[in-house]
Amino acid sequence: YLQILRDNPKLSKNTMRGMTLTEISQLEQAWNNGNPFPKVLKELLFLGGEFCPVLDGGVWDSQQEMQEEERQELLNIDGVVIPRPFFFLCLASTGMPVFMFLDEGDNPDLCQIEHYPTQTNYYSRMDGITLKDFIESRVQDVLNGDNPF
Repeated sequence: YLQILRDNPKLSKNTMRGMTLTEISQLEQAWNNGNPFPKVLKELLFLGGEFCPVLDGGVWDSQQEMQEEERQELLNIDGVVIPRPFFFLCLASTGMPVFMFLDEGDNPDLCQIEHYPTQTNYYSRMDGITLKDFIESRVQDVLNGDNPF
């Protein structure tokens, strides 16, 4: 799925850094009830789970911390608990993080938290954009000399 990311590991002055399969398995235990992540997400984490220059992980030091803190913020500020397994991917849109549901196949459509989420209306689909599409578009922006955000 993410050939373009694998082929371009130095998209910024900081080299992309991936996670080990053991670290990814720990995230699957924590955030997907021990079930495997979609293939595209596993690829992303393996290639750039520690640092990916086309995704914004915010101020958090790890994927685990980002998942915990963003969920807590969604609960504390908006009173929203997402009842399905999901994974935050990019926080570049302040207050509107990009995420994916983990039970929709190997390359699911991406979603984004609404501006003012409620328990009954907390996200919108990103018009059929998958993680593969999202990464390809952002890598292409960088290769064209543009800011991916």
